[in-house]
Amino acid sequence: MSDSKSQREHSSPSNKDTKRCVEIRLMILQMGSIKTQTEQFNAHLVIEARWLADDSILSEIDQDTLQNLDNGHIIHLPDDFIQQQHNWHPKLFLLNSTINKQNEHIRYSLRRDGDDDHPSSQIYVREHRIIDASFCTTFHLHHYPNDIQELSISIGSSLSSEKVKLVSHPSIASGINREVFESQQEWHLYEHVEVKSRNVRGYLSVADEDGDLDKPGREKERSVLTFSCHVARRSRYFFWNNYCIIFLLTVVAFSSFAITADQIQQRLSVAYTLLLSQIAFRWTISVSNLLPPISYLTTMDKYSIISMFSLVILGAWHAIIGSLMFTYHHSQPVTPDTNWLWVDRYIFFTLAFLYIVMHLVFIICHFRGPYRYQRKMREKDIRYRNENLGTERKNSSDV
Repeated sequence: MSDSKSQREHSSPSNKDTKRCVEIRLMILQMGSIKTQTEQFNAHLVIEARWLADDSILSEIDQDTLQNLDNGHIIHLPDDFIQQQHNWHPKLFLLNSTINKQNEHIRYSLRRDGDDDHPSSQIYVREHRIIDASFCTTFHLHHYPNDIQELSISIGSSLSSEKVKLVSHPSIASGINREVFESQQEWHLYEHVEVKSRNVRGYLSVADEDGDLDKPGREKERSVLTFSCHVARRSRYFFWNNYCIIFLLTVVAFSSFAITADQIQQRLSVAYTLLLSQIAFRWTISVSNLLPPISYLTTMDKYSIISMFSLVILGAWHAIIGSLMFTYHHSQPVTPDTNWLWVDRYIFFTLAFLYIVMHLVFIICHFRGPYRYQRKMREKDIRYRNENLGTERKNSSDV
């Protein structure tokens, strides 16, 4: 039986210079803390890579080992597998993480796997990496605190793209364990995992197959596979502790219109006391180190700055109306029918209307931006769940 199966064994790549395809899947076993200020996240994960076993490995397989492979068993390879020069491996590494060797465990094995073209007829070398590390990623904080962040893990090969191509596993999807998530009080972790393949040309922190670093102007192009999951910040904390306080400080300033326009001192005292309070509150938020020093304004920054300018405009109008009444209505008593008071009332309604319009604009922008993005993430979760369910049903029917 083993002889017949060995005869129909597919042809394995024997030339080490030919381009090889390495199939990779990633499983995040535990998502650790997510640090917005340093743009990092911690993760405990497993990387499984497989490639076709070449002739040098197949020639060393005895009949008993081949029989075990035919029966679906896994054959573990020795720890010095990659140190043997005749054994090819893709020399994988992580682009956006620096790993302590004590937190990385690698083992190799052989297994007979199948696909649609060759069901259960191909022997693969499989590399398993168990990694516990911190990863760097770029946070996009334009919609903070209603932001959704993409947490990416990029895997590359030291070999050039002419010799190896990294692709996602064709039949088994990558995934993430959502049950073990340290930052679930602050973030919502979505279920789907996206995979993107690209080629990168430039300097890398590892040597190539010749043992040399890239030379200026002669950078080699390498295959990179990026696995991404998404998290949405839970924004209720920021709504009640930031937005609500700023809103109250601004709304209270409109009560200064209840003071008659000729009492300019009292009006200015209310407006600019609230302005100083809001500046102090914003300074407290700024020094709390919740965000990295970014060069653009977040949604909360825009709301806070617009609110402060609203207080400045209120104070400026109080100064203008007080000066006008002092100049043109100085010798006459102030009555409810005074023309300047009617002007003051019209300005009050106009500023209040503009303040309401400003909030409507923010609400519309929220529904067109973060809310639509969150809905898109939920749709991807449903699609991801349905695709995996369909794959499991197909695999069970094949069995």
